[in-house]
Amino acid sequence: MLFSDNAERQSALSREENHLSTEQEALTTNEDEPTVPDKNRPTLQSGLEPYTQTLDRKRALHLVRRLSFAPAYTLVNQLIGKTASEALAIVIGTTSTVNLPTSLPGTWTDDITENPDRADNDTRNLIRGRWGSQFGALQAWWTNLMLADGFPAREKLVLFWSGHFTSEFFFDDMYNPPQLLFRQNQVLRKDCLGDFRQLTEDITLDGAMLNYLGGTLNSKGAPNENFARELLELFTTGLGHYTEGDVKEAARALTGWRASRFNDEPRPNGNFNTYFLPSAHDTGAKQFLGVTIPARDADSNTEFLVRTGEVRRLINIIFEQRGDAAARFISTKLYRFFVYANPSRTDANVIQQMADVFKRSNYQILPLLQALFTSAHFYDEANIGVQIKTPAEFVLGLARQLGVSAGNAISTMSSLEQVLMDPPNVAGWDGYRTWLSTKTYPLRVQYAQALIRGMSNDALSTWARQFPQAENVQSLVGGIVEFLFPKALTANRLQNYVNALLAGAPDYEWASILRDSNAAGTRLKALLTMMTKAPDMHLC
Repeated sequence: MLFSDNAERQSALSREENHLSTEQEALTTNEDEPTVPDKNRPTLQSGLEPYTQTLDRKRALHLVRRLSFAPAYTLVNQLIGKTASEALAIVIGTTSTVNLPTSLPGTWTDDITENPDRADNDTRNLIRGRWGSQFGALQAWWTNLMLADGFPAREKLVLFWSGHFTSEFFFDDMYNPPQLLFRQNQVLRKDCLGDFRQLTEDITLDGAMLNYLGGTLNSKGAPNENFARELLELFTTGLGHYTEGDVKEAARALTGWRASRFNDEPRPNGNFNTYFLPSAHDTGAKQFLGVTIPARDADSNTEFLVRTGEVRRLINIIFEQRGDAAARFISTKLYRFFVYANPSRTDANVIQQMADVFKRSNYQILPLLQALFTSAHFYDEANIGVQIKTPAEFVLGLARQLGVSAGNAISTMSSLEQVLMDPPNVAGWDGYRTWLSTKTYPLRVQYAQALIRGMSNDALSTWARQFPQAENVQSLVGGIVEFLFPKALTANRLQNYVNALLAGAPDYEWASILRDSNAAGTRLKALLTMMTKAPDMHLC
């Protein structure tokens, strides 16, 4: 059955993903509705053992969907026939060294102002308004990186880590200046494939994080425990692997660090760089996770020695004393983001295998990802097409697939409840089924249809010709479906799409129709608009 109106589409989506309201489940499921994953997906037998077959088109599409924002058709063709390791090397690279983009979001990234909270009302409003514009430019710069060709996996990994090590633009009636958020975004990019402990250290002393979780307020005699708590609970081990005493001692070890934000405040290391204030650091001994961090005297109370002897030591202790917990915690988050998001149906055996790889590699990120994305488990049929696309994946991915500008992507993602660099809280985005609701699903469809309406007939005809045997209507529709849908469709649905493209013409006339860009473009626009109404367009 084709969905004739929005209520039917939403009802089907409710049954398939069990997220929309129960009163929309009035329709009876039949075999012609979109195919979607079973919510009671079984635990799979496949694990991290290597996937031994070369990639067919379906699995090449699967890899690129999960490790970038959409399957660029030329890249998919490049991966077909490659081993899983060869394909991954093309998508993610073979080294943990990540080149930072040469472009900047604007000339303002080094601009520094006075503290608006100490200024008069007019100046305060002027600074905050400027920050708002700069934040928008920062988001636009990042989305352009997500859309660009090049290193396909880089920005997807930055998005993952930005939902793990979170900071917000506006929180508790305060702002994180966009200059600090830009620098944090670059830290996540630089470290996205490297040593997880180094990434944790860099984020611990990152200016945006210090500002966000109270690090700039953390001083001797009045320790602020916010970051210390989240370092353990949300960033490394998860709940249950530390005591309140450990949180307090960690906060003491992290006293004295400040973020250079304003021109009327100290900037000993330059604008927007973190610096150390010896007088605010607690030099006494700390007992953290059963390990002593020794006291220090005035001569050793320096930025370098405290960073290496207390901050770095604190993080190393976490992995020395709670390494198993940390490895499982990070592996679980990676699994849910890249493989299957249902928290009650993650595969504990595979996650433990991932954790073992992570520990053996001394907490290096790249070997863990290599093990996961070359595994039989990742390419198992039951893991294909089971993830709900995040707003970034849907909005930017569809633009990439259609080869068009993403339009009002930033405001659309915001309306779909994913504001880049500004998650709702320190835990990041809830994800999974929260991405689709009676509010956000129609907005996704509207965005997709707006992109399609904006395409010219010539552009649509050119786009269609990239598919093999495009002059054969059955082959063309099959290619488009395979490109846009993660799961195979029923024969009836495929034929309905063929009929929509032909618009009453016989099959054999399609070749001549395709040569007329106006006629072909009109039909292709109708077909793609029809496809946007299918709930499985929102899966990857």
